[in-house]
Amino acid sequence: MHKHRVRPARAPKLNQIAALLTSSAFAVLLAGPVQAQGPVAAEDKAAEATQADAAKAEASAATGAAGAAVAGKRDKGDVVGLDRVVVTGTSQKKSKMRSSVSVTDVDQQQVADFGARSEADVLHLIPGIRAESSAGPGGNSNITVRGLPISSGGSKFVQLQEDGLPVVEFGDMNFGNNDYFIRFDNNVDSIQTLRGGSAATFASHAPGAVINYISKTGKEKGGSIGLTRGLNFDETRVDGDYGGKLSPNLRFHIGGYFRDGEGPRANDTHALRGHQIKGNLTNAFNGDKGYLRVSFKSLDESAPTYTSMPARASLSGNTVTGMSSINGFDIRKDSQLSIYNTSMPTIGPVGTSTGMADVSRGITVKSKTVGLEFHNELPTGFTIDNKFKISRTSSAFQTQFWGANTLGGMLGNFGAGSSAVYFNGPKAGQAVTDTNLQTGLVSQSAAINQQSPDMGHYANDLSLSKAFELSGNKLNTKLGYYRSNQDIVQEWQISERLMEIGRNGALIDVRDAAGAMLTTAGLTGYNNQWGGCCARSVNAHYTTDAPYLSLALESGPVDLEASLRHDMVRATGSYAGGKQVAGGLDVNRDGVIDGAERNVWLVDTSNPSPINYKVNYTSYSLGANYRLSNDTSTFARVSKGGRAIADRLLFSPFVNSVTGALMAGLEAQAVATVKQREIGVKHRGSRDWGSYGLFATLFTATVDEYDYDQTRTIGPKLNVVGTRARGLELESALSIGNFAINANAVYTDLKITKDLVGTAQGASTVGKVPGGVPTVLYSISPRYTFGPVTTGASIFGQTSVWNNTFNTTKVAGRYIVNAFVGYEMAENTTLTLNASNLFDKVASSGGVGGPNAQNIVELRPETGRSFTASIRHAF
Repeated sequence: MHKHRVRPARAPKLNQIAALLTSSAFAVLLAGPVQAQGPVAAEDKAAEATQADAAKAEASAATGAAGAAVAGKRDKGDVVGLDRVVVTGTSQKKSKMRSSVSVTDVDQQQVADFGARSEADVLHLIPGIRAESSAGPGGNSNITVRGLPISSGGSKFVQLQEDGLPVVEFGDMNFGNNDYFIRFDNNVDSIQTLRGGSAATFASHAPGAVINYISKTGKEKGGSIGLTRGLNFDETRVDGDYGGKLSPNLRFHIGGYFRDGEGPRANDTHALRGHQIKGNLTNAFNGDKGYLRVSFKSLDESAPTYTSMPARASLSGNTVTGMSSINGFDIRKDSQLSIYNTSMPTIGPVGTSTGMADVSRGITVKSKTVGLEFHNELPTGFTIDNKFKISRTSSAFQTQFWGANTLGGMLGNFGAGSSAVYFNGPKAGQAVTDTNLQTGLVSQSAAINQQSPDMGHYANDLSLSKAFELSGNKLNTKLGYYRSNQDIVQEWQISERLMEIGRNGALIDVRDAAGAMLTTAGLTGYNNQWGGCCARSVNAHYTTDAPYLSLALESGPVDLEASLRHDMVRATGSYAGGKQVAGGLDVNRDGVIDGAERNVWLVDTSNPSPINYKVNYTSYSLGANYRLSNDTSTFARVSKGGRAIADRLLFSPFVNSVTGALMAGLEAQAVATVKQREIGVKHRGSRDWGSYGLFATLFTATVDEYDYDQTRTIGPKLNVVGTRARGLELESALSIGNFAINANAVYTDLKITKDLVGTAQGASTVGKVPGGVPTVLYSISPRYTFGPVTTGASIFGQTSVWNNTFNTTKVAGRYIVNAFVGYEMAENTTLTLNASNLFDKVASSGGVGGPNAQNIVELRPETGRSFTASIRHAF
């Protein structure tokens, strides 16, 4: 199937889509669906040679280190690392100064100083990346770049990689965001991030950015051991790694971590526990012109995940200017998890098997990965590279959502004369009243028990490259073929449950006016959440084949680059949604159908839908870089990329439920299209007093995409939308003696340009700003070293955001301050104290819901002030 093109003839078909989306029949349908690298030995020599060539050509003595300056650890003449070799999303290794792309490196020390509590926290160190980090240590964060929209959660346009291959193929799979499956630890040498540019052609389904975790490979002998302990919260973590040579041609690296506790939010359920171990073995051959590397990873962890919570709001006109905790619940430190909500009766979703689920476990991941990497430079001048990785992965998402309501408002959903009683807890059996509720609020929302027994993934990237001399110029060519498969095998059990809002809130049952139970253990039904959508079974498989080609010409101070990629995606498998059991079901087999048993949904196994379609799209990228001097270069790039929609396309009218094919006239929506233009300048300088560097990029990005989120409460759950972003991205660094500072910012003017459903309904959001998107996002990180002590801070802030796409209420801007102080107790032994959210701010990671009549808003809050102490010894 050919990739869609914009043609006038498409207009009637778009109107057809709009009519379908706004039809009453489709409104009924929506009740069912949901939702919620580089080598060393050989490769080191290649990189070092490239770096040396760059240094000679640019008359620079620096070899660069990752990211912005760290006093005493990096060359002070190159504080933004412009001599650092780019190995992510590029056709050949060369320095940032010579590349027409925006690349940032973050090293191990920066992350350690920052004291990141989650992967999204780590990504705060990268300019241009917006990572909503309030979900907790297990992942499930929203991640995007340069104004590309976060439509339905996850990481739709940003790919997370380990050593040049994706962790999973799609970053926004239902209950499978890519940050579930990756952890930063001492095995990581640096994180290299390519934003825009050639990300569209050197990775599939990643037109926005590629974030590559680059592993240590034993090039340098040694390792470290460290212990980190939460000082005002329960978490203990042990990290260790070691690497070196086993023989002249053989080297290794191995390491990992173990942690347990509850994390920085109180939950009393000991929900955080797990470990990761990674390693690799590299054998060099062919006179260090070739190498073979075998790698492995084992990740086994359960970690709490946090959802929306209520806060009290202060209003100034239509702007929320301040938020504070409600009485009885500290939104900065408490969580929605409860010791009284760890056991939930379940049934199905396939068949009628019953069981119990623990909805306090959060995100559980078990993944075993094996990789194989080959590199060799042939006598003919050709270089062959092959990277392969296979992962056997399962996961689960088990948690409680909150929807704040008053007791009277909740009882109003059950009819006149209904009353509430505590099911468990210290007041079990007592009537629920406004006065004996912890906070005066109750929740009627989703209790999620979602299992993914198979989220396996494999990928292979084979390429052949050669440099040709052309009249004193050099033409670098690369031809490659990428193939991958992503399995998405899932079962959903999502039921509506009642509980009090508060620390360790109790479950609540409801009786009718005659005293008959309308609920069971707080459940209003089984698999009945979001309109009965949530008895679900998915057995989907997505295969991607992608040939690609790149050409890069080096001519004096000019570097020209062109690349092309064609992605062919095949989707197969089957899926089935829920069907309400007529008359209810005797779940506990006591001979009586009562309470939640009257509203039971099971997967309709007799009526599964097939998945059987193909979609193709072509991406391109053209770039030029001009070195004005040894310390200044400018670049420009234009690119077009795509992102195939995976499981979020299922249960929608875009897939024929009988044949599994894409619906005629609607094929275009199976791919989100991103067009980008960027122009930038890179500059560094040195004076007697110190060094400085600046990396600035002007960009535009337009998106046309299918958008589906069953959990959305404001606006249509399914739509076809377009956005346009214009902005400026800045990365800067300054080093003066023992003082260093990094300052990053991104300015984004983002507007909605297409709203198919809204326009059809007469409530268009065209011209509005998507909710939760700040105009300015910034970070400032100063540090100073005096003797054995290094101290510093990181300030992360943003301007105001709209609470939704209708732009009805604004949330005032905010900032969060993190700080650290490190003391070198002895040679190679350091004691560090980290503080996150030092001033204990109440802040939302995005927009807010509400406010309601009581000035209560719902938000995903940043965690409050937390301290850790760590001791690390390097050897």
